[in-house]
Amino acid sequence: MARSLDGVDFEDASQLAPSCALDESGLRLQRERYRVAGQRGRVIERTARSLAVDLDHGVDVELVGEAIAVERECCPFFGLTWEPDRWRLSVSVSQEEYEPALAAIAFALGVDKRDRQQPL
Repeated sequence: MARSLDGVDFEDASQLAPSCALDESGLRLQRERYRVAGQRGRVIERTARSLAVDLDHGVDVELVGEAIAVERECCPFFGLTWEPDRWRLSVSVSQEEYEPALAAIAFALGVDKRDRQQPL
């Protein structure tokens, strides 16, 4: 069964990011990359248009790099910053229409329901 946040079905990528270029298989792989990367991370900032998460120091940096590379290709509207020296991943959008896509990233990382500064 698909999970939803704010009435958005996270199995349907077209509802999250109308310009996302990933197919169903690619979306599934990308969600898994985020799920693994987000384990034991901490939300540092979360607004409607920005998300910053300090990832666990044991996270596979190549996995994070791959997730970012895929995201830049499929969803160029995201602002993505990876600071490996701080283990910080930051994602932002500049327009309201892309806020559901940012919510989907938080959801995939597993931080959609967590408070700031709380361990995941």
